[in-house]
Amino acid sequence: MLKTLNQALEILNLFTQEHSRWTSKEISQKLEIPVINVYRILETFVANEYLLKDKDSKQYEIGPALTILSYLAFQKYNVYTMIHPYLEELMKETGEAVYLIKSEANYAINVDAVIPENKVSFAVSLNKKIPLYSGASYWSILAFLPQKIIDETLSSPFTNLLKPKKLTPEKLQKELEKVRKTGWSVSYEITTPDVVSISAPIFSNKKIVGALTVAKPIFRTKKEQVSVLGQLVKTTANQVSVTLDKNNIQLNSYTFFKERGKASL
Repeated sequence: MLKTLNQALEILNLFTQEHSRWTSKEISQKLEIPVINVYRILETFVANEYLLKDKDSKQYEIGPALTILSYLAFQKYNVYTMIHPYLEELMKETGEAVYLIKSEANYAINVDAVIPENKVSFAVSLNKKIPLYSGASYWSILAFLPQKIIDETLSSPFTNLLKPKKLTPEKLQKELEKVRKTGWSVSYEITTPDVVSISAPIFSNKKIVGALTVAKPIFRTKKEQVSVLGQLVKTTANQVSVTLDKNNIQLNSYTFFKERGKASL
């Protein structure tokens, strides 16, 4: 590792939305780098317009050259614009609500939803931590996580469920085996009354990163429709996985790009 280059990158990483202007002395104190070294690095950035310097305050801020790099990175790694259209298309095909769930260690969160208009639907909170025993969306993730997390989930009290006693560790273990075998999962009224959820796992470079789910009212769901929907969700989830693989990205920055996309509208 090149020491000076590493220091230069550490300096750039200090410039955030919350703290967008720095003096060389402040950076020196923050990173514990000699002020003369900081000054030389900063002036090199200024010479190449990666940073700008206020002559009066002696403060530095992000320069126009970084805008080009940021734009290129934003376009290349904008996972929201890559994946959201799959949710839209699946909603149109099924006529039902579609959700994108992201894996987060020993829990998961709903990061996106596409809801059909003029149909009975239900509210699902986004960006909320959900235990991995909480229905098909989460079983599709749990089935492919390390055994340690599976064991911890199986031994949990299942308190997040409508009827906790209806799900036992043995039943959940069987559900996980079904997911691995068929590539999709289904659950009925696990956390939301009168709702059936049909879900399939999403991978990136063979690592589980999330799940795709169609959720619909039970009264609109015939038994013979479930397997058809399961295969459809599985197919779309596989397409999402291929897209993530192709671009060598995961779902970690999905919410970031989603929020930026809405802000630009």
